[in-house]
Amino acid sequence: MRKEKQMKSTTATKLMQECLDGMQRSGVIDMAIAVNVDTVILGTGSFLNSIGFVTFISDLEERVSAVTGQEHYLVLTEIHEFNAEQAFLSAGTLAQYIEKITE
Repeated sequence: MRKEKQMKSTTATKLMQECLDGMQRSGVIDMAIAVNVDTVILGTGSFLNSIGFVTFISDLEERVSAVTGQEHYLVLTEIHEFNAEQAFLSAGTLAQYIEKITE
């Protein structure tokens, strides 16, 4: 895979889909999930339990770091600032955050 210095939100969304597909194949989640900007990752309406969420974030950090060639960490308190008016974290908000931290 080609290294991207800055990741676009569309690439981040594709990586989220890859994470969820892997989690479904390994049995961490029971059903296939199609990621779109409105998919709830954390909070009311999320399909992930606490172990699933931690697994998802860890896998996503590794994938983002691999694609960019630099270590990146997803810091929930920073992500929450992006979505201060919402009681949940959507895939669209997370993708925008990833785009910002890889600038």
